[in-house]
Amino acid sequence: MQRFVVLSPYGAKSHAQWAHGLAREIPLVAQRCGAEAEVDVFDLPGRHWKWRMAASALVLVERMSAAGAFDRHVDAFIVTDMMDVGQFRAALPPSFRTVPVILYFHENQLTFPDNKEAPPVHWDRHYAFINVSSALLADAVLFNSEYHKRAFLEALPGFLGAFPSPRPLNVVASIESKSKVVPIGLESDVFAAGALSAPSMFGEGPPVVVWNHRWEFDKGPDEFYACLQEAANEGVAFRLAMLGQQFGQTPPAFDKMKAEFGSQIVHWGHVDSRGAYVEALRSSDIALVTSHHDFYGLSVLESAAVGLHVVAPDALSYPEHFGRDLLHKRGALGAAFVSALRAPQRNLTGPLKKYAWDQAALKMWEALNGL
Repeated sequence: MQRFVVLSPYGAKSHAQWAHGLAREIPLVAQRCGAEAEVDVFDLPGRHWKWRMAASALVLVERMSAAGAFDRHVDAFIVTDMMDVGQFRAALPPSFRTVPVILYFHENQLTFPDNKEAPPVHWDRHYAFINVSSALLADAVLFNSEYHKRAFLEALPGFLGAFPSPRPLNVVASIESKSKVVPIGLESDVFAAGALSAPSMFGEGPPVVVWNHRWEFDKGPDEFYACLQEAANEGVAFRLAMLGQQFGQTPPAFDKMKAEFGSQIVHWGHVDSRGAYVEALRSSDIALVTSHHDFYGLSVLESAAVGLHVVAPDALSYPEHFGRDLLHKRGALGAAFVSALRAPQRNLTGPLKKYAWDQAALKMWEALNGL
């Protein structure tokens, strides 16, 4: 029996979906491969991300100890980028310090875009260095997309060059040699919803455009608003379903959209229930994506898996998901959106089966056994 412990210091929705998906799916894929495995998950709520990076290792080791997690063997620890791997290994009981640590990058602070609406915080460079040192100290490094892996590795020389000497040597080669890409699995509910032919929960009317991302600057709300305005100026009708999580203050574009398109809004605000979220997504027609940042794009993949007409830029992680033929230059997103409104098409979800959990878990199982 192989035993793995997943540590997710920042249990926000996608992180939690990943962690608990691993706990459910790794034993199943092990069984299919003629082996046995179990996965324990220890996580913390998805808030105070800086404090999570600074201290979550200490807190989670305490919690594991209290839960008796160290009473049995562990074959590997799987931790996220919100963990300081060096601190974590030092905090472990001595007999567990040689257990392999696998670092999974959901995002990274090295290439996460700056918020132009907020003042710069120069000492935040420290959090990027935690990601770098953790990647160096981990036994294996996993990224959720090839784009993410490439962006991180390419940014390393310039980032480290800003520090005084002496600096660690061969950083890129060291991290690249132990890096792989393992996607986050898509839940079966989105594929099942895509196969339904039930009426939309929003009723009859113009196409429903969905936003199912965080309500934050890096997801491009200004550009999303501009595309809506372009469609309105062309006289093309649409309705609007605004889903996704809100954190503190939201960018001004959301208030502008609510004021200008209030009569066209069929839903406004976060949906707590997973079932209600999937139903709202299935009931929409077009996923307009204007993000400037997406290391993976789980919400975009979920939109595609339920069959929505995805209008997205030819950038970030999207080309490896969809191919370039189905994507658009950023300057042409508005025109592509208007065309989609005039003739929305339900997309085929078959090509996205490679992101289903059985396939994603198999890749993780191979990475675990590759140690």
